[in-house]
Amino acid sequence: MEPFLAKEEPPVPEESLAELAEQVEWLEARQGPLSLETTAARHELAGALHAAGRLAEAEEQYTRAYQGFARVSGPTHLFTLTCMNNLALVLRDRRKWQPALELLATVHQARASLLGPAHPLTLNAANNFLIIQVKQGDLETAARDYPTLIRGCEEAFGPEDGTTHAIRLNYAHLLRRLGRHREAVELLGEWAERPVAEVLLGCARTLRYTGLFPVAMTASRYGAELTLSTHAAARTAHGPGEQLRDDELDIVCEVVGPDELEVPYSPDLDLLAPADQVADAIGALAEHLAQAERELGEQRLRVRVFVHHTHWPRLSSPPVLTVDRRLMSARDQARHDRLMQATDHRPVEVPQTGRRGFRRAAGGFSVLLPAAPDVIVSTVVGLDSRPAPSPYEA
Repeated sequence: MEPFLAKEEPPVPEESLAELAEQVEWLEARQGPLSLETTAARHELAGALHAAGRLAEAEEQYTRAYQGFARVSGPTHLFTLTCMNNLALVLRDRRKWQPALELLATVHQARASLLGPAHPLTLNAANNFLIIQVKQGDLETAARDYPTLIRGCEEAFGPEDGTTHAIRLNYAHLLRRLGRHREAVELLGEWAERPVAEVLLGCARTLRYTGLFPVAMTASRYGAELTLSTHAAARTAHGPGEQLRDDELDIVCEVVGPDELEVPYSPDLDLLAPADQVADAIGALAEHLAQAERELGEQRLRVRVFVHHTHWPRLSSPPVLTVDRRLMSARDQARHDRLMQATDHRPVEVPQTGRRGFRRAAGGFSVLLPAAPDVIVSTVVGLDSRPAPSPYEA
């Protein structure tokens, strides 16, 4: 199936790409550009170019490989269909949504005829199709088709298989985007909940691993959604349009480019230091919330945490990690406040604006933690612009 983990493939050395290109050129000269041997070598070169992020070249080589496979083996041969599937994934990464969907629809239909609707290769094409459909923004249509894909995975792999579970997570994530939180929880059953501290630690690990800048994050005991933006000093080569995942914690990360943001910034900007500061703060907050859950009791810490950039993209103004506790009882909020007072921290004054524009005092806390002195942790900042979470969001 389409990979679901946030793992970077090792970069393809330029020497290896040059060797593959030379092999294709050598075979072309001796056997012709459309021979099976030349086409197979070209397909391997296209895959290496894709892995190296050279998408335009990968698209060209996959297109020529498809022509070779179709001529030698026929348009519905499994070799040809695999090449079409891989070409569609390059088109996806180039954000050519409609051509990618058209290719995958053809691949799915042909594989279903040849192999059956529940064959892993058929399910692979269906999964890729739905992922691109979601990226294109056609959420409602994808939501109608996901149950069929899940039933096929249960038949092919078993209801408890990791691939089946990964598809369920995809569907649950889509349901949450549509505001259908109860359905998402019912779909995942016992997999739906986990300690919010574990989810936050997973987010911190992802931020540290990528070095990408967290434009947005919403996390709770049901998982997390992050939007991470590329910049010059990131630790990884993930590009816009890619999706990173931690299936165990249901963390989904969408990678965007600077030009995709409401207030664009230069891609040459070095955002590694503030990205690491936010990662440190998320980790420190996770440790605090783990202690709070032990002190308050199981399931009493009903919170949703999000990144709030008051002055984005003016990065000199510190971002805030807001702990939305509006589903906690007043008694539990007071107990949490007392716990924070007993925790090593430095209070920060963050005045809130009332409905008539007057400054008003707010309950809760806004603090700097010793492990993250550059990011504010608050229970008040940004709440006036967000609706209270539902019981299935926090």
